[in-house]
Amino acid sequence: MEDNFESNENTEKDLKAALDKYEDMIKRSRKFFFDHDVFVQLIEHYDERNDMNKALEACDYAIEQYPFSAELLLKKAQLLTDLEKYQAALKILDKAAGLAPGDTNVVLMKSDILMLQNNFQQAVEILQDGLNNVSEEKDVFYLEIADVYFEWNHMDDAFFNVKKALELNPDNEYALNRIWYLVEVTDRFEESAELHKNIIEEHPFCYSAWTNLAQAYTGLDLYEKALECCEYAIVINENIDTAHRDAGEILILMNRYREALEYFSKVQALNLPDAYLYFNIGYCYEKLKEYTTARNFYLRSTQINKNFAEGYFQVAEIYSKLNEWVKAIPYYRTAVKLNDNYLPYYTKYAKALLHGNQPKDALKVYQQLLDHNPRKKNWWVGIITASLFLGKEQDAEQACRHAFSYLGDQMELQYINALLLYLNGKIVESKLLFENLLAFNFRKHKILFEVWPDLKDDQFVSALIWEAKAEQKRNKNNPKDS
Repeated sequence: MEDNFESNENTEKDLKAALDKYEDMIKRSRKFFFDHDVFVQLIEHYDERNDMNKALEACDYAIEQYPFSAELLLKKAQLLTDLEKYQAALKILDKAAGLAPGDTNVVLMKSDILMLQNNFQQAVEILQDGLNNVSEEKDVFYLEIADVYFEWNHMDDAFFNVKKALELNPDNEYALNRIWYLVEVTDRFEESAELHKNIIEEHPFCYSAWTNLAQAYTGLDLYEKALECCEYAIVINENIDTAHRDAGEILILMNRYREALEYFSKVQALNLPDAYLYFNIGYCYEKLKEYTTARNFYLRSTQINKNFAEGYFQVAEIYSKLNEWVKAIPYYRTAVKLNDNYLPYYTKYAKALLHGNQPKDALKVYQQLLDHNPRKKNWWVGIITASLFLGKEQDAEQACRHAFSYLGDQMELQYINALLLYLNGKIVESKLLFENLLAFNFRKHKILFEVWPDLKDDQFVSALIWEAKAEQKRNKNNPKDS
């Protein structure tokens, strides 16, 4: 330990001495000789401090003294790439390739630059040429090719190349981590299951392979097998938070929420909790009907990630379940602001505004929704309800006519039409329509109380509903008379 400290101290002293000598050389416009490795240290020193001009200047001095150093040329090419001077970097790499034919680093850097320029096909071709010219570390090239295909949004090709890398080197941790996402987006769960079972046969203590196999079984809806794989991974490495997290999520899919919470608590102990972990814990408590605890965990998820729209939405949903609509509104509003293209958020927000005695604002939101898609019955019902709450019966009637024009004579709309007739004093017409509708489809009459809750206390409508219900009962008891 003491020897290491002295070594680091000496290295820092040597670097400071080299820096002083180099900067004195620049200041006096003189030429001093430096060892190759010292130049590398100087370049890295300036690069780490983001002083790109000095780093490039040091590169140029170094290359002048060591013109046949491929390493120095690569350093300069990387600096030029960081400055987005791609063509200049490629020219430097051509020089480096001439000095060190077949240098893997030259090929990989070239492909990175081409990828940054969106020249994906050329990047793949260069990497495939490099792959054909190496006898070792082929898995590295397959992974680089996969990265290009990933950026190119060719996910199936990306999956194929990561799979090849794993077949060559099952211990490649980067490949094991990379394939997880590609399996999800390509839906290749069966193929992944076979691949990881083969890896486990040769490497039974590879916990990453066990977690990937769990993911594959989950995708195939084989939850018990998936959970078993997570438990094997945890036995191998009890501190692998991924397996604990995955086990919790699998148990959620199996509706075993108490058990899921046990795994999530282990994740909490292993790492600083993240928004998604708190969200999953909140979800479990919500399913267990422990709403206050659920809400608190959803709130924690939004405290960790201020832009976590789903967290705010679920807080609002808890308040809605408890009929605390006014408290739900600001959380729905935040969710809508954070994810303004997700229509289900707007739908719930509008409903909360309506129930929270803010019909004017609800009307605006429902109108926005209908502008997006005028063929949603529930949105028209929302417009009609909000209009009635505002005392705008004519607007409600007009909305009902528009709804008929888009949706046809749907039963719920017919009931609402009968209600509007009644509220406008057209008693005879409404009575006739109510009787016909109740006889034809009694169950759908519940829409009336959603639109106008006070109707439950209305003697006229209550009598019609009671008579229709009694008639149904008589018909059921005396089928021959019906």
